[in-house]
Amino acid sequence: MRNIYLYYIAILAPLAFLLYFMRTDQLNSWVLILGIIVYSIVYRTYIDGLRLVSKGIIERSDIWKMAYNGRRFQYFKELYFK
Repeated sequence: MRNIYLYYIAILAPLAFLLYFMRTDQLNSWVLILGIIVYSIVYRTYIDGLRLVSKGIIERSDIWKMAYNGRRFQYFKELYFK
């Protein structure tokens, strides 16, 4: 996940699917809220962690430690700009 374009596709595609299914009335509001929570806590933590592991910034065992204490913001520049 070193390629920044693939990273942006990986983080935006699930949101596009959620919005598509919401627009076509295939999701009710509770499922949409649950999907956004799972996306923001589980999926984004894992994808951001994989990007940092592939760049050699953190260890693979530290991926889930990014879910608390705002550690994702500590690596903001490495995740989104480099």
